[in-house]
Amino acid sequence: MHPLSKIATLSTLILLVSACQSPQSTQVVRTSEIPIPASFDEAKAAQGSQEIRQWWQHWQDPLLSQLITQGLQSSHDIRIAESRLNEALAISRLANANLGPQAGVGGSAGVGTGSIEPSKDGKLYDVIRPLPNASKLYDSHDIDAAYAGVGFSASWEPDIFGQKQSDADAAYFAAMGMQEQVYGAQLLVANQIAEHYLSARAAEQRELIADKNIATLTRYQRYVQGRFNAGHVTIQDVNNIKSKLNAARAKKSTLKAEREAHTRSIAVLIGEVPQNFVLPKSSINILAQQPQAPSGQTPPGLLERRPDIRAYAAQVQAYSAKLASAEADLLPRFSINFLGQGGRIEIDSDIPSLKGWGSLLSVGINVPIFTNGRIQANIENADARLQTALLQYDQSILRALGEVDSAYHMHHALQQQNALLTTASQQAAKRASDAEKLFRYGDHTLDKALDAQIDLEQIQELKVQSQLARATMLLNIYKSLGGGWDNTKSAS
Repeated sequence: MHPLSKIATLSTLILLVSACQSPQSTQVVRTSEIPIPASFDEAKAAQGSQEIRQWWQHWQDPLLSQLITQGLQSSHDIRIAESRLNEALAISRLANANLGPQAGVGGSAGVGTGSIEPSKDGKLYDVIRPLPNASKLYDSHDIDAAYAGVGFSASWEPDIFGQKQSDADAAYFAAMGMQEQVYGAQLLVANQIAEHYLSARAAEQRELIADKNIATLTRYQRYVQGRFNAGHVTIQDVNNIKSKLNAARAKKSTLKAEREAHTRSIAVLIGEVPQNFVLPKSSINILAQQPQAPSGQTPPGLLERRPDIRAYAAQVQAYSAKLASAEADLLPRFSINFLGQGGRIEIDSDIPSLKGWGSLLSVGINVPIFTNGRIQANIENADARLQTALLQYDQSILRALGEVDSAYHMHHALQQQNALLTTASQQAAKRASDAEKLFRYGDHTLDKALDAQIDLEQIQELKVQSQLARATMLLNIYKSLGGGWDNTKSAS
């Protein structure tokens, strides 16, 4: 065996053995320093279900569950996120493909024509020139030729120091970050459908209260007009009640538009044309029978559940791998190339075919000596990006911890407000009923009964608004805890 072949073979074996060993660490380990508390301060009194994966089931409204199910299946927001995930997964597969060898086959073929004219100079020509027809041997001849060839080549850069694996890891964690965006889209779609649904139901209830208020003010206007005609009140009293009646009518017109706007938003979220979608009526007063805030939730569980925090964690791991890849540029790089060529050569049809095979095995090494600071600058850039990703991860944790306790605290306050407004509404209803009875018995004038009815309607309006605020805050609790997504996309 030729000495160079021995060297190439020996080098190849060394590289193969080295490549089969475990590569160096493909990540630079950096961890968060945020101290995670054991519990939330404001969640200790919560008594609701601990299961928040499909929190909408606790509202006992089949229509709400149906709309969220449809949204999780058909929402364009989720489908867009899934399409971006597919892009990231393809890039990850591409990075993994770079870990293995590459091979290819190439070929060429062609035909050609030419002319051959033997030289008449030399001793051979002097010897054969006297022979008969010897001169024809030295005439010009046309020649046709055909050729074809095929070759095989393969190359492999062993990942001895783990750089290619680092790049593959970075692509993988980037894809995992896109997966968390899919989960985040599911969470937001479910939450937004519920928010618009509750707002639409609140607008319906407020519209009914507005109808009662308009009826009461119309009755009041007739009463005041009659007293004005009798000379018992002034024109200011008449104008005052007219102004209140017009304001009530204006309020009702905006409530209807508000309900329709929420309905159209639901249609978009579930993937339907807004102009063709109608929100069915519901026999359930969903605002009056809200579930309790979820219990048993902990900060460690929050880190495992919230898609945005999980996405930032994946980003930290991706940039850790990119930093390891940048640092690997300081180390040597090896390559193995194999070139095999085989084919057939034909010249005219009367000349026997010539077959041949040749091959070449080579081993290369590239050691960076002088790069004018490029490698170091790339390392510093990768390190800075990793530090930024880690800071964003820490910030997302702190923000989430604050959001959860704030949502629980506000929900508890709104729950107390609802209880007080419920009591006030019951008291106002009794006062209005008593005032109406006293008017009929002649002990009160009609204006006192109507004032009591207007007070009741105002408290009922405040109660619906408070119930909506409490329901919306409960949705914020689910969202801040990371509830509402499922890696199986099941929403049954």
